[in-house]
Amino acid sequence: MDKESTVPQWERWRRLAAPSLFLLGVIYYEELFLKLYCFRALTAAGALFTLLFTLPVALLLGLLCGGVPEQRGRILLPVCTGLVSLWIGSQLVYYHLFKTFLTIFSLTKMAMVAGAFGDMAVGEIFANWFPILMMGAPTLLAWRFRGRIIAGPDAGKGQRPRWAAMAAGVQLIAMGLVLLCGSGVLSLRYIYYRSATPELEVQNFGVFTQTQLELNRVLFGIKPDRLEPSTEPEPDKAPPDLEATLPPPEDLPPAGSAFAPEMIPGYHTLSIDFDKLISETDDEELQSAHLWFSQRAPTPENLWTGYFEGKNLIWIVAEGFSTLAMDPERTPTLWKLSHQGFVFDHFYTPLWGVSTSDGEYVTTTGLIPKSGVWSYSLSSENYMPFALGTQFRKQGYAAFAFHNYLYNYYDRDKSHPNMGYDYYAIGQGLELEEVWPPSDLEMMEQIVPMFVHEDQFMVYCLTVSGHLTYTLESNAMSARHWDEVDDLPYSEEVRCYLACQMELELALDSLLRQLEEADRLKDTVIVLSADHYPYGLTDEQYSELAGHEVDPVFEIFQNTLILWSGDMEGTAVHVKKYCSSLDVLPTLSNLFGLEYDSRLIMGSDILSAGDELVIFANYSFINETGYYNSILDQFTRWDGQEPDLEEVAEMVAEVQNRVAYSAAILDQDYYRIALNGPPRPDSE
Repeated sequence: MDKESTVPQWERWRRLAAPSLFLLGVIYYEELFLKLYCFRALTAAGALFTLLFTLPVALLLGLLCGGVPEQRGRILLPVCTGLVSLWIGSQLVYYHLFKTFLTIFSLTKMAMVAGAFGDMAVGEIFANWFPILMMGAPTLLAWRFRGRIIAGPDAGKGQRPRWAAMAAGVQLIAMGLVLLCGSGVLSLRYIYYRSATPELEVQNFGVFTQTQLELNRVLFGIKPDRLEPSTEPEPDKAPPDLEATLPPPEDLPPAGSAFAPEMIPGYHTLSIDFDKLISETDDEELQSAHLWFSQRAPTPENLWTGYFEGKNLIWIVAEGFSTLAMDPERTPTLWKLSHQGFVFDHFYTPLWGVSTSDGEYVTTTGLIPKSGVWSYSLSSENYMPFALGTQFRKQGYAAFAFHNYLYNYYDRDKSHPNMGYDYYAIGQGLELEEVWPPSDLEMMEQIVPMFVHEDQFMVYCLTVSGHLTYTLESNAMSARHWDEVDDLPYSEEVRCYLACQMELELALDSLLRQLEEADRLKDTVIVLSADHYPYGLTDEQYSELAGHEVDPVFEIFQNTLILWSGDMEGTAVHVKKYCSSLDVLPTLSNLFGLEYDSRLIMGSDILSAGDELVIFANYSFINETGYYNSILDQFTRWDGQEPDLEEVAEMVAEVQNRVAYSAAILDQDYYRIALNGPPRPDSE
């Protein structure tokens, strides 16, 4: 009898069990460390389900290391351990730097990111030396004890399929247990099977499960909630609560006069035959989208429809801008613009998955970015008829987009021309001083002469001087304005942040001065909002700036939207509605009397009588009734009353649908289909 065949089966299983148990311990330890380091919290459900979903990964990696010849297995064990630690450690550092998790899609663009921010990443690695050391320790252990862990007789071909089947079985059991966890408005079942919330997925299921769910979304899309919207018409609502020192002009155009004949008078709606669209396709996802959009309540016109019609527009998305950066003495121009014109008392700039790019995408499209991909980049070949560059160009305006950074970063050289702009950035029409970050003021002094003498102009501008990191060594703008903030009672990082935002103040001052000198200020509208709050500051540093401990779920995202025109100086229209960057595009479209279909945009005109809804990346939301914390699965009413859980569930479903159908617009090139747009460039 062959000696090998006399070895007991349990000895063969040990060859697979030892590396599996070792890797289970490594992954689970690192997952828990990441949760505590990034979220400073660990729930019982998160600990349990992370363990359950870690088991299949550990079993398969144990099979890879233990199911091969001994010599090869002893090499594979530290390699696999190192790769596991590298992935989880990378997520930890990436989250600490960008307040979001690294996706598989982002890895495909990593060469560009590393080239632009490699020094910053190295600095972040040194700043996070302790957690990185904790992540690296298991690899050293795997190398030191590889001989003991990978030992014993070969598992044999018969054991390997069984071990793989066991891994699959554990995965199915874990998924089945999640199916049973359906209690609460945003249950574990909902998070796993229906939502697209990386933060909640990591919290509850771990990094490896989040990666698997992310891949599934990228490949197969985001499934909408099956709760169908009501087909009954919405009742007319009262106009929004406005406190205005500026009386509405007596010569406001009558409702609908600024629109094309095919528009339905009284509502921001285009003529779309959804029934015909549904009948012409067998694609269930498209049918679902047509049905959902057709049943959405459109946004009504209002007293402010067409108020800015015929004026010029300069629209600025400011890097890392915050209300807390402004001061009446230090930043008088920003302060004046934010306290005159339209003043939004409850405006938010939620943080999305790809930081600057996603914040820009939300603001300029009125759509929610798809989780795990660079939505603006993927939109570059889609038909984007509601983009303001396209809209204003149709009316004979000269439309420009400017950015004081690399012209092709995040593929803006493709996405921005697709939005209707003549696009200029460093390396494509702009030559600025080679410092990091580049100067907003220098850009403004160079670009204003390029458009100010046009008959009519629409300008979109993305700034960069407020970019992290906030240190004197790494931020040229902070060093440039250090003397202006040196005596402030804050830490060095906070003062560096305030210093670099001084460059935005000077850029705005230069813009107004140049417009005044060209006699264009009175007929020009200035709009400014942030791409995101300054997440380069820690929560403690941001709280230091605020003067109190800041709520990291909602308050940290509260910000300022500037909407001002030269003929509104000295006046203010206070808007009390809860609103966000998602609402900027439809609000501007209404004020300038542009054609658009409000049913196909996920934000809404802030000045309309529509519902209030601020959506956050983790499915938390704020509306006129109260606020929902998805982490706690808890809705709190403003009036202190007990919430109606059915209404809350409907709102969560509405948030989920807006996320899902925003992704459908991106994936399906939906505007081209619904609005009978021109053929795709790649089909010609």
